[in-house]
Amino acid sequence: MDADTFNRMYPLRTAVRVFPNTRQDPPRITRTRTRAVQVQHGLAVVHVDGIRCAFDTRYIDPLPDNFPVETP
Repeated sequence: MDADTFNRMYPLRTAVRVFPNTRQDPPRITRTRTRAVQVQHGLAVVHVDGIRCAFDTRYIDPLPDNFPVETP
């Protein structure tokens, strides 16, 4: 999904499940802290609370607004 589509579907502060290393590792539940942007080769990335690196939007799972989020 490109950054514009991601941003239309999921507003800033959307609760998400991220997998900091691989999908086999335990996920973290957090919120988006930036809008998605396009980077190299059409890759869309977004930053989340509590983690420094950007995440490929293909590897995060948006969650319902009322989903409990971990405290950073």
